[in-house]
Formats: sequence, C-alpha cells, structure tokens
Amino acid sequence: MKYRLAAGLAALLFMFCAHSGAQGACRYLGTKTPLPRYETGGPYVLDHFQLNKDRTDLREFLWKHWHDHVPGIADTKVKTIDAGMPRELYIVQPDAKGVWGVDIELKIPEIPQCVSFHADSLVRVPISQPDSDTYQTLGPNSDDTLPNSRVPDSANLAGKFYWVILLANSSVIANAI
Repeated sequence: MKYRLAAGLAALLFMFCAHSGAQGACRYLGTKTPLPRYETGGPYVLDHFQLNKDRTDLREFLWKHWHDHVPGIADTKVKTIDAGMPRELYIVQPDAKGVWGVDIELKIPEIPQCVSFHADSLVRVPISQPDSDTYQTLGPNSDDTLPNSRVPDSANLAGKFYWVILLANSSVIANAI
C-alpha cells in the first residue's frame, strides 16, 4: 500500500513538473536564512475544497507584490486528499533581466526531491460565485486554458473575488490560486 502511494505521488509530481516546465532543484525551500529586503507572507495553510482566509490572503500577497514590484516570499502548505501536506514557496522578485515574476518551489513530503519553476506573469480572473467553496478552490477551468475574462490590473478587489493564475510565456503553468 505504501509503495502504491509513493508511486502515485511520484507520478503526480512528474505530471506537475512536466506541465509546469519545472526547472529542477530548489534554492530557497531548504534554507533557514531569510531573504533580506523581502516582505514575508504566511505561513498560509490552504484547505482542500474549502475557502479560508489564508487562500484569499495568499492571492492578495502575490498580486500586490508582483504588480507593485515589491520583493516578497510567501510560505504555503496545501492540504490534499492523497499527497500529505505539500509545501510551496512563492518568491516574488525580478529575474536577471529585471523582469518581475514569481519563482515557485514545491516539496511533497513523500517524494525526496523538490522542484522549482518560474512564472513570468500573473493574471486575475473574476470568480463568478465568490461565496461558493467549490468555485473558490477548483479554479476557473479544468483544461488549463486561460479564461477570457480578467480583473483589470487597476481594480482594488479583495482576494475573495478573484483567482490568481500563474503564467509562463502566456500559458497557464499551475492550478489557479
């Protein structure tokens, strides 16, 4: 049973990495040294199929820091049905060329390696039923297409009213937050 669970988690991690364009080893997740001049968010704990304040706070943190070009690091744990409690680290910062993006590091407890990938932009998509846990946690599309509807960059909305979608080269690279 334990072998099947580990094999299933390995397959899940492989699919996630292949989908996201994972870049390999994590630079920040294993370190205890805080990044100087970075604002910190979290720790956030995201419930599975249930909206909580941490989810909306994470959305607001990522959007504010990326949009306003403020270095930030958000520490997140995600409650899952079958993968333990993976840890995700979101590092909002400019790349070597000065372009702002989000570096994401993911560690699933049952799998030894950590993976990282990079989002070069974020978009906000409105949530049609913001009081529904299902609408809040499942995201706008199951087929990884980017919805046409967007929240304007200048709109000042609470995180309950939008999803944050991470993009690389204008393609969705992870589930909506």
